Amino acid sequence: MRLPHLVAVLFVAVLFVIGCGDSAPPAESDPAADEVFELMSSLSLDGINEAYDHLDGFAYTTQIVVEELDANGEPTASASHVVRRIPTTDGVEETLLDADSSGSLSSAAPFEGPLRPVNPLSNVLPDEPAYVRMRTRDRYAYEMLQDTTVNDQRLHVAQATLHRESAGEQPIRYARYYLDDANVIVGVEVLRLTTSALFDESSRVIIWLQPGPDGALLPKRAKSETTIHTPGSDPTRLRLTQTVRDISAVE
Repeated sequence: MRLPHLVAVLFVAVLFVIGCGDSAPPAESDPAADEVFELMSSLSLDGINEAYDHLDGFAYTTQIVVEELDANGEPTASASHVVRRIPTTDGVEETLLDADSSGSLSSAAPFEGPLRPVNPLSNVLPDEPAYVRMRTRDRYAYEMLQDTTVNDQRLHVAQATLHRESAGEQPIRYARYYLDDANVIVGVEVLRLTTSALFDESSRVIIWLQPGPDGALLPKRAKSETTIHTPGSDPTRLRLTQTVRDISAVE
């Protein structure tokens, strides 16, 4: 089974549910919140996809770990593969450097190659999320959080948080953008919760980017954690972690 299919299986119950309710009554204007809304609305997440696509032009090592978790978030089973991928004129030379496993993954979490990092964000976000649409702007609160430092780089943090009274209308509970001084997205975090008669689903995705050999952004680390609760059965909780390192240009 190819890894893209693995991710599809991990998120098989993750559907794009976009709230389409009537607009909320006008709220009192908050200039600071309006500024953050305008900032987040002006930024495109296409750069995340472009970073993953751009990675194919470089040699790199990737570690991909799949874990099943218990109710406390502790792993009960896991499988890990470390692969070196080098582009060639015939495709990609893929070398398995290490493989490890613990416990027994369920049929919901198979692990087979070929192995390459894939962008998990599309599994939880539609093309135009509700928090950047003017018609649903009042469903969310917007703020700039305290700056943070990641890998010795100071980052600004813009966040949209769903109002509690709108929880039944919108699945995206919060979205957090980590921005450099040029307002380029170098990290993103999203929490999505959906409920239905068939299942309840919770998905949290965190992605970090890093500069590549040519200066363009490339994936660094992505973590996706999904819990699916079907009535009459125990919750299924899975975590997929992908890291990219040792990136080099191909001559």
